Amino acid sequence: MRENGNNNNYLSVRRKHFLWGAFALVLFGAILYFANIAGDYAEKNDIETLEDVKENVAGILKHDFAIFPENDAAEEEKKEIEKEEKSKNILKAPILLNCSVEDGKAVVKEPFEVAKNKVTNAVFELANHGNTMYSLNFSSKENAVYCKGTLKEGQQKIFVYYCEKI
Repeated sequence: MRENGNNNNYLSVRRKHFLWGAFALVLFGAILYFANIAGDYAEKNDIETLEDVKENVAGILKHDFAIFPENDAAEEEKKEIEKEEKSKNILKAPILLNCSVEDGKAVVKEPFEVAKNKVTNAVFELANHGNTMYSLNFSSKENAVYCKGTLKEGQQKIFVYYCEKI
């Protein structure tokens, strides 16, 4: 009976030593990992001394790691930038144009106008997704606008839904 108690005590001591050793190994690995990340960051952003980090710690955390929330003015600025990016489409309403499809290209038969820009000899390079064909590339005589469109297989009209100035 006494041997059984000694065996249990021996096993519990060994288990504690193993857990502390495993914890130390994991902690050492985590320190090396984060030191590597910090070193890569310092190299990428030309940080040479700890004084540079001390001076700009809030800026570094806010800009690169996004720890601190931004104020309302910064959020509004981001929304304005997103709105500008979304409003690159100069096409006010989608256009349905007659075309002929040959060799993976849709050649538009008549000239059309987009935001006071006349487009002639328009050619859409197409790719298939099921029975829908969509434009991969666009070219025209003027090269003033870039358009995107889609059409169903067997159709002779392309649906132009996006145009932007180049």
